[in-house]
Amino acid sequence: MIWKNFFRDLRRTASRLISVSIITMIAVVVYTGLSGIIYNVDRIMGDYYDAQNVADYWISGSGLDQGDCRDLAAIQGITGVQPRVVLDAEDRHDSDLTLTLYGVADFSINTPYVVEGSLPQNSREIFLSDQYADAHGLEVGDWYEITLTGLGIHLRLQICGIGKDPECLYNINATNPSPDLSRFAFAYVDEEVLSGVLGANQYTQICITTADDVPASALRTAIDEVLGNKVVNILALKDNQPAYSLMESKDNLAPILTFFPTLFFLCAVLMMVSTMNRLIENARMDIGTFKALGYDDRTILIYYLLHALLVVVVGFPIGAFLGKYIAALIVWTIATGCDLPAYTIVHDFAAWGRAAGLTALCCLGSAWLVARSLLKESPAQCMRPKPPKNAKTVLLERIGPLWRRLGFNTKYIIRNTFRNKVRMLTCIVGIAFCMALVFMAFAIKDSMDAYSDALAQNQNKYDVMASLNSSVTESQYTRLINAPGVTGAELEMTTACWMYTDDQRVTSTLTVTEDTVSLHLYDPYADGSLTLPEDGLVLEQLLADELGVEEGDFITLRFTGDNHYYTLRVAEVNRCVSGAYVSRSLWRDLGKGYSPTTAYLTTGDAAALESELDRYDFVDGWQSREAVTAAAVEKMTNTSMVVYILIVFGGGLACIVIYNLGIMSFYEQIRSLATLMVLGFFEKEIKKLQLSENLIFAGAGILCGIPLGIALDRFLILSITAMPLEVVITPMAIGLSCAVTMGFALAVNGIIGRKMREIDMLGALKSVE
Repeated sequence: MIWKNFFRDLRRTASRLISVSIITMIAVVVYTGLSGIIYNVDRIMGDYYDAQNVADYWISGSGLDQGDCRDLAAIQGITGVQPRVVLDAEDRHDSDLTLTLYGVADFSINTPYVVEGSLPQNSREIFLSDQYADAHGLEVGDWYEITLTGLGIHLRLQICGIGKDPECLYNINATNPSPDLSRFAFAYVDEEVLSGVLGANQYTQICITTADDVPASALRTAIDEVLGNKVVNILALKDNQPAYSLMESKDNLAPILTFFPTLFFLCAVLMMVSTMNRLIENARMDIGTFKALGYDDRTILIYYLLHALLVVVVGFPIGAFLGKYIAALIVWTIATGCDLPAYTIVHDFAAWGRAAGLTALCCLGSAWLVARSLLKESPAQCMRPKPPKNAKTVLLERIGPLWRRLGFNTKYIIRNTFRNKVRMLTCIVGIAFCMALVFMAFAIKDSMDAYSDALAQNQNKYDVMASLNSSVTESQYTRLINAPGVTGAELEMTTACWMYTDDQRVTSTLTVTEDTVSLHLYDPYADGSLTLPEDGLVLEQLLADELGVEEGDFITLRFTGDNHYYTLRVAEVNRCVSGAYVSRSLWRDLGKGYSPTTAYLTTGDAAALESELDRYDFVDGWQSREAVTAAAVEKMTNTSMVVYILIVFGGGLACIVIYNLGIMSFYEQIRSLATLMVLGFFEKEIKKLQLSENLIFAGAGILCGIPLGIALDRFLILSITAMPLEVVITPMAIGLSCAVTMGFALAVNGIIGRKMREIDMLGALKSVE
């Protein structure tokens, strides 16, 4: 009989069990889906890097040779060395089609992924990007002609294979800010093809692989001691944007993907525990009946544990299964523009295990505790409703003049609220958590939008950005800034350098700008123009942390081909800069030569200026402001997809939580409502009492959720170091969060209002004698 009753009981409590199952499902979807993003990106890129043996460091320099390779191979911790020549090339018949050309003797490191054909075996073969080849109708076996940029050397080579390059995963540079492998791609040739350019046994770059436990600082120190002034730059994999782009996007999102699901799950767990407690507590009369009929405690305990198990069995598998598709959607979004081989998204079973364990522990644990406490009571005690708590005098009642002015409805709500403080706190805390989650999602979106707007509208105020040849002369760049149609110009020089402190050394980029910049700001959030410090440099926050310095400290710089050391004060530490910035005046005071690499130009006719730039052989390329900012905004837009998903699921959780709290509150007060009905209150009046209380709880939860959401948002934004986001709190975010939460509360009130007609006055008024 007990098991027949089990199915009748399921039908009676179906709405509440379904609501808990949906809460469980949403929590598991968010947790496994967002965890799956980190797991799958790490798996996809880890397998790709391992299969192609991607380098851990790229050492660029001048005069590098085989002797340097042998010295590097002797350094403890270096497991592989690959010297190569890297040059720029272009299609012989269309200079707008450019290539990065790699001359390699062996392909043991950074091995290209072969889609068709094979890697170059001799000096007559070339390996091309498959996307580039497809875009221009090239096939394996065709002959292809290229020109080495700036050298005028023409090469005619046979295509031996096409494929992908892990180094050029997100292939961009200064003049190609957005990846387009149909116009800017890569090519590989045998080292012998380029030996006539630099000479035999001469290289521009050495790639190395290292053991996993090699400290970066110790490795850089050893390389500095071995190669000395030959080194231009040492680039780690995590700093190589074309190769590390997808991992960088994942790292940018990692705090959100870790922090938000945890909070989400905690909120859901609170609701699971609360609902299971109240669901079984309301079944005390059934428990008393079973005890009176002779069923032992173990059978009754299993009976109610099955209710909790059913919630886990229904909610968890659906959520875990759907999590894979959430992960696939976001991985596909952030991988937009990345030239990857075919990949698959798999379930993160470790996240499944954590979610299943936590879900089962909360649901089954709470059901077990409540059922065990009820089983300790006698059948007669259980068969009676739980006695309501005695009303106590509230503080407002002691203020006679104020209390007497309050109406019956207000007094009833105040007394009823404080008589069951646990229910009140559960409702307020649950709604506050949901409000905070929804608000935090909107606030993160606002922070990302503010950063995108700063990049698009504030940082770049030029019309055309021109990349200059490394051998540009003063007369040439003077001619450029005075070119017809140019109304304003700012020059910028970027060079590599070593930075030293007492116990740290790193390689980084140093940018030399005009003393006052207004066309291209290093801080996108700055208002108006920026004046660089006269007596020091502006240092990147992450670089300052790595060097262990603060504003006012001193660091030492050394440049390639220069044996002198230059000590500069850290005048400013800024999250937004890349590397370090100094003014042109300070650079001149150091006695260093000035050779700008970029010119930012304003003009009244961009098209005419772009045509003019094509005539200058010292201009390697140019881009419009719109193209540069569009690429940055596009990458931010892809990242924002995660936030939109959080908003949808946060709103969904808020809806279910508010419904669950409202419906449970209704069933807990059904005896009080029945009493009012017997006393002659109309249904409309009772609805007003009950639903007003729900709205008061919702309002209190919203008010508590706003500061909680602001605090959580501030903590999360400051923990994101990969993007220089700022905390942005807008009235729109607060208003939308409040509207979503209150809208759900009003919808739930409508559902509860209809349930007033289902109250059984006779059954509800059974009470303790």
